[in-house]
Amino acid sequence: MFKALIGITVAAVAIAANSQQTARASAPNIDGTYILVKRVKADGTELKSPAIEGIYTMRHGHGSLNIFWKKDSATLASESTILKYSLTASEYCEWIVYTVRNNIDAPGISTDAPQVANHCTPVKVDKGELVFAPPGEGVTTSFDEKGFKATIAGELTDYWVKIR
Repeated sequence: MFKALIGITVAAVAIAANSQQTARASAPNIDGTYILVKRVKADGTELKSPAIEGIYTMRHGHGSLNIFWKKDSATLASESTILKYSLTASEYCEWIVYTVRNNIDAPGISTDAPQVANHCTPVKVDKGELVFAPPGEGVTTSFDEKGFKATIAGELTDYWVKIR
């Protein structure tokens, strides 16, 4: 009887471990480090290094974004953000822990995160890409195995390449 109970317990643990691995394998994964390689503005103008630089790391529910660009010959814009996120097959959720934005939404420096009513947004798969719009940002992102695009409709698209 005791051996049978141990056998059932071992089998249950193995089944639970396998189902967790299967769930992790089927859940979308955007973990990685990405570098910004170019920005294409609505008028077709391309910005590349050294006019624009960025690195974005996402790992196990934590993220860090650093980006800067030349808005014109006299103005630099930048953002540094620390965030937490969760991602499932149906939704992406994001909470900004701390942010510093310079000359983005208004002239000067701000530590105000975008206001959001809901920290979660639906996720869809379109042509093999994982697509969602992080809450409060006005950006739509589309991830594939090589990186992601971040698009602000009618303004620009940033192209990020996964380096790790």
